[in-house]
Amino acid sequence: MEQGINIGKLFGIQFRLHYGWFIIFGLVSVFLATQVFPDILENTSSLQLWVMGLATSLLFFASVIVHELAHSVVGRANGMQVKSITLFIFGGAANMSEEAETAGSEFKMALAGPASSLVLAGIFYVLYINLNGQSPELAVMNYWLAQINLILAVFNLIPGFPLDGGRILRAAFWQQTKDLTKSTRISTIAGQIFGYLFIAAGIFIVIRTQDWLSGVWLGLLGWYLSDTARTSLRQYTLQQFLKRVSPAEILDTGMPSAKSNQLWADFANRTDKSYILVEDENGLAGIINRHNLKNADSLKSKPLAELYTPISQIPVIPPEENALDIARRMNEDDIEIVRLAGEDTQTGFITLDSFIAYVNKAADKGFTNA
Repeated sequence: MEQGINIGKLFGIQFRLHYGWFIIFGLVSVFLATQVFPDILENTSSLQLWVMGLATSLLFFASVIVHELAHSVVGRANGMQVKSITLFIFGGAANMSEEAETAGSEFKMALAGPASSLVLAGIFYVLYINLNGQSPELAVMNYWLAQINLILAVFNLIPGFPLDGGRILRAAFWQQTKDLTKSTRISTIAGQIFGYLFIAAGIFIVIRTQDWLSGVWLGLLGWYLSDTARTSLRQYTLQQFLKRVSPAEILDTGMPSAKSNQLWADFANRTDKSYILVEDENGLAGIINRHNLKNADSLKSKPLAELYTPISQIPVIPPEENALDIARRMNEDDIEIVRLAGEDTQTGFITLDSFIAYVNKAADKGFTNA
């Protein structure tokens, strides 16, 4: 399931803040309030500097939201459904329901983000020019926002996946080779190479100039880029693998069963399984999901009939869907168990546990070439 804090919806898209976002928000605010603005505005009070730092930091992350929205709007125009956008430490990521269908769609969607950042840089620079003689405080805020949006655009155009420039590179290779998998591998390798170059540059700066702040910052950017490139390739490979897996291969066939009139205390210690089938006089009545039980010790005297989720409330999955479709639905709807239509009601369930176990087993054997 996706990690992060929901902060609301815009244009039907759920926005989330990754927990790491608060780290960079605090660092940017402190940097602006204690380093950047005091060097320019000598007679400004500490309180005003902190207000300016916080406000500018919020506007910076608003700019990141605009950047990601640009991707999402173009993606939707090209038939890709956008479920959510998560803001991370170094930017954001849109959760698309599927990959672009054509190289042209990929190119347009990738270019939309940097283009929006360049437009924002221009807007903030125009505001800076117009405010420079009237309000030095607002002018310097807009000047920094113009700079950071320009940097955001340029950084994202680095030709290494999963940055926008890497997606543009992938679209170019895809157009030429007609092979999305090969193009993805090439662009992710490029992302790793650029990441290592950033790390090397950071080390060089620290050794030659003793500028630890710049060196560490470059090193972190390099680590972020190389790590996300590796992660993106693994994720893409896994997605291609799951597309070939049928629902029948990931069924949870090991769920124990119990009678609805049994007490939880009589049954709980007999199995360590997370999902339990509950039967009454009419057959299968529902399922207990131990992950959802709160204060389990206080439930010992409860009959299972009071704890299960009715079978009618378990989402049903069509048998023609592949494992990737099922994974996306479970993630998007935040559910841990689904029922496969047309299967025996005693065995036709796919659970989060069975899904994870299947993926881990396949990973141990090594995924077949995507």
